[in-house]
Amino acid sequence: MSGIAGYMGHRDARKVLLDALARLEYRGYDSSGISVISDGELKLFRSLGRPADLAEKLRGKAISGDVGIGHTRWASHGSPSIRNAHPQVAHSIAVVHNGIIDDAVAIKESLVAGGERFKSQTDTEILPHLININWKGSLIESVLSALGHVGGGLTFCVICSRDPGQLVAVCKGNPMVIGFGHGEYLAASDATAVAPYTDMIVHLRDGEVALLTREGAQFMDFSGGRIDHAPQKISWNPVMAEKRGYRHFLLKEIVESPRAVRDTVAGCFPQKSERLLVENFNFPCRGLEKIKKVIYAGSGSSYIAANLGQWICESVAGVPSGRLIASEHSFARRIIEPNTLFVAVSQSGETLDTLESVRLARKNGARVLGITNNPSSSLARLSHDVFLIKAGPEISVASTKTFSALVAAMALLAVHIGRARKTTTPEDQQKLLDALLALPGQMEMMVTYEPRLRQLAERLAQSKSFFFIGRGLHYPATMYAALMMKEVANIHAEGLVGGEMKHGTISLVEKGTPVMYFANHETFMSEALNDMDELRARGASLIAAGSSAFPEAAAHCDEFISADPAPDPLAPVLAIVPAQLFIYYMGLYNKKDVDRPRNVAKSVTV
Repeated sequence: MSGIAGYMGHRDARKVLLDALARLEYRGYDSSGISVISDGELKLFRSLGRPADLAEKLRGKAISGDVGIGHTRWASHGSPSIRNAHPQVAHSIAVVHNGIIDDAVAIKESLVAGGERFKSQTDTEILPHLININWKGSLIESVLSALGHVGGGLTFCVICSRDPGQLVAVCKGNPMVIGFGHGEYLAASDATAVAPYTDMIVHLRDGEVALLTREGAQFMDFSGGRIDHAPQKISWNPVMAEKRGYRHFLLKEIVESPRAVRDTVAGCFPQKSERLLVENFNFPCRGLEKIKKVIYAGSGSSYIAANLGQWICESVAGVPSGRLIASEHSFARRIIEPNTLFVAVSQSGETLDTLESVRLARKNGARVLGITNNPSSSLARLSHDVFLIKAGPEISVASTKTFSALVAAMALLAVHIGRARKTTTPEDQQKLLDALLALPGQMEMMVTYEPRLRQLAERLAQSKSFFFIGRGLHYPATMYAALMMKEVANIHAEGLVGGEMKHGTISLVEKGTPVMYFANHETFMSEALNDMDELRARGASLIAAGSSAFPEAAAHCDEFISADPAPDPLAPVLAIVPAQLFIYYMGLYNKKDVDRPRNVAKSVTV
């Protein structure tokens, strides 16, 4: 989950690398560092904390050099410390690495027995030692030779003062992009880092190596065989990844959620019109006529979106469906079989557990549909079919606009499955498409509650625990809100089904216990009102996000956030917008770094 950057060109490498690391900070931020070849020597600078701390440490230092590498770390081997920060250096070779090396302890013991001396607790330090032992006169030849002696997650960049005209980038297990500028070349974990310098990139595939020199970029496999890659244009511009006047990326991306949903839905309708007509609907997934069941899989917030996908599929398309926490895929071999549609959900497309579940699904004969925000991701390459949400870059660690866009994608998929299986009528399909067309405007109305939600957050900011409660399709939405509250505000939270609340959890409710109830149902409204009455009878401080079709709900809670009526499959999207804004301000009033929650990274690749 760490962030990697590399630069070869005519600019000041230090400035380029520090800028890139700031853009990659969402991938890890317990320590950071850069290494630059300056006056023929390898210079190393590392710091605990965020890239801004490293930049401050380097302020005023005279460092000239136009080739270098940088790293922002999310600890997997060794506690956060200067000695465990990257780059890791040995024998004038510097490496920045993302991944976990197989059999690292045994390899390290072998190297120590051979006379090598280690300074860190990291597995990464193995790499410069191996490259040195396998030195062949040039950096690229030495790296290729060393790769034959090590396995596991091997995405890294390496430079060496003995061969200062080369920068080598290796991809295995985690993403690596190469940027093509004018007389300069960049490497990074994410296109966000290279976007200010070029809009032409190559996404390396697993088992590929890039050699960057001042003359150009060459690509090869691990055996040195040449590979041709044509650079692709980034589909979004770097301005989209800027705050644009917002105090935090998190707030900006919550406000952008309606646009993300609107663009995602519009992508299924090549013929533009004022109405989303079912006859113009085009979803990129084939061969569903013989599908007997659908399995949805994901991790973190994407798993919660997969939950919603399962519920929407069953309620809209009427097809038996299941869900799978991707990290538990080894326990689900029997439910994945031929004539299964396996829907893998990952905003980054690089989540390791989700990719492993896809490999299992393919092995067992399932058809795989990948739903992601990254068209060049590993998930996109592994899947039979790919649906791309159109959220644009999401920089804050907490998933907001990508989550809403994923849920919209689930509704579109349910319409497609129902059409392919003939389990829904054209009239019902059109009704849901009409609701999807209206949804972004309804979300924008929810954003207007921001001042009121800020006041509520200020009043409840000192709460030690929080409950989110709902029924039906709102249960996954409560799980999402609880996860976001834990991430952003570092407050314990639970998401609960309203009907299950009385089976134990209600014993924790007392005077002042804060609860947010999602009550904008077409169904379950009478049950929801009973749940709210039971909570208030025990003294709960109750906020409800409810449908304007049921104004009587306001009398059953302390604070009522009114949402436009929406069909049950889409109502959770309206409920989570005020929850997101409320949680954002809960984090601010608790003095948390809302964009970079502690111990959490955006893309979980280990």
